[in-house]
Amino acid sequence: MPDDLLVLVDPDLYDDVARCAAAAGYRTVAARPDDCRREWLTSRAVVADPAAIAVLTLIHPPRRDGLILVSAEEPRADTWRMAMDLGATDAAALPSDENRLVRSLTDVRVPRRRPAGVLAVIGAHGGAGASTLAAAVALTSVGNGSSTLLLDLDDVAPGADLLLGIEQRPGLRWQDLSLDGGVVGGTALHHALPRAGSGLAVLTSERLPTRAPGSDAVAAVIDAGQAHGDLVVVDLPRADTPVVRTAIASADLVVLVSAPSVGGCAAARRVVGRLIGDEVSVELVVRGPSPGGLRPAQVADAIGVPLIAAYRPDPRLPVRLEGGPLRVRPRSPLGRAAQAVHSRVAGQGRAA
Repeated sequence: MPDDLLVLVDPDLYDDVARCAAAAGYRTVAARPDDCRREWLTSRAVVADPAAIAVLTLIHPPRRDGLILVSAEEPRADTWRMAMDLGATDAAALPSDENRLVRSLTDVRVPRRRPAGVLAVIGAHGGAGASTLAAAVALTSVGNGSSTLLLDLDDVAPGADLLLGIEQRPGLRWQDLSLDGGVVGGTALHHALPRAGSGLAVLTSERLPTRAPGSDAVAAVIDAGQAHGDLVVVDLPRADTPVVRTAIASADLVVLVSAPSVGGCAAARRVVGRLIGDEVSVELVVRGPSPGGLRPAQVADAIGVPLIAAYRPDPRLPVRLEGGPLRVRPRSPLGRAAQAVHSRVAGQGRAA
């Protein structure tokens, strides 16, 4: 027997939705958005347009899986926020995205993907290069064929979107998410965020944020990325806040970036002791050169954490970043370090 699909759309979209429902093996059930509680609770999936989303937001039905936003054009940011608060898992613009809608309806029936890893990157001190390494690992992950989610949690930094050259692209920022302890669909999240290429979604703060991201939103977004099968890369500030502790607690691996100096070692030991602790794996990337001749292995021994990689900074990188987005060449020192970190978190063995 076919599953029921609750269709809450304008008549102009109904035929397109019905055609996709038939292709995915659903039986359509029509109802009014303001009087659909029974169908909302019993249908396998729900398709709703922006007008229906607005009505549903007013009557506050229970959050549910399998809600797909459809529209004749790209939905606005406020529509995305309302849809995700209701539990939307994907979106499609009809009729151009009919194949996408069929796939999304089909995916509702299948189990979630195998959860992927969560990598947190934090600098031991200012200028360590943690944000650049986090972005480089995310780009490397995409280059290796992995769907990737880059989360920038430093709301007073320039921003990962600026580093990747996508600061002008539309999409949700942290300040647009008000999940209040709820959940969010990974596919919907990817669709709503600005992207750097086809496989990398980026979530950062507004240029002039009115408020910092909340712990509940951070936890929900990390969970969504994992359930979607993403490698989640989190760029952390050096701050003892609930948000930072939530991200660290969710991580499979924390990568600490430090300079090979006495001061860098002292700062790194403090970060490990005060922020990271011993309940999560933490490993080291050393970004040289050393002013006093310290070797990377000596730095790792002094801090008391394993060494993943060591690399020299590219003196031409700051000039290139002034004129364009970050590009990671696989054979460059940064590219090799990023590949080593990606291999480590992807479970392909430890590279040193």
